[in-house]
Amino acid sequence: MKPHLSDKRMALVILSRQLLLVVVVSALFFYMQGEAAARSALIGGGIYWVPQCLFSMRVLAFNAEQATPDSILADFYSGAGIKFGSTILLFVIVLKFMEVQVVPLFTTYALALLMQWIFSFTLNNRY
Repeated sequence: MKPHLSDKRMALVILSRQLLLVVVVSALFFYMQGEAAARSALIGGGIYWVPQCLFSMRVLAFNAEQATPDSILADFYSGAGIKFGSTILLFVIVLKFMEVQVVPLFTTYALALLMQWIFSFTLNNRY
């Protein structure tokens, strides 16, 4: 039987794999469509990755010895709020103030989101 990763280690593994995915997809866009597409892909991946890091730091910062079900739930809700708000803020900033190519931006964002779901369901064989 394969041992389970700790929550913090699993979050770090998922975040590092997502970052690797963003870099690889950006490199593919660079070779297929050029520098502007690669930059847009990096930005799209960053729009997903940075809020995910903030969420992970918020949720995993609790002290397990003092955690109660209510405090854990509050951490998840506040982490989700931080993630949602920062994602919206980043999209607004990028789409309003930066010149990006929309297809690479949203493609990389969607792939990072899809990989989050796949990693979450398969990494520890919990489901």
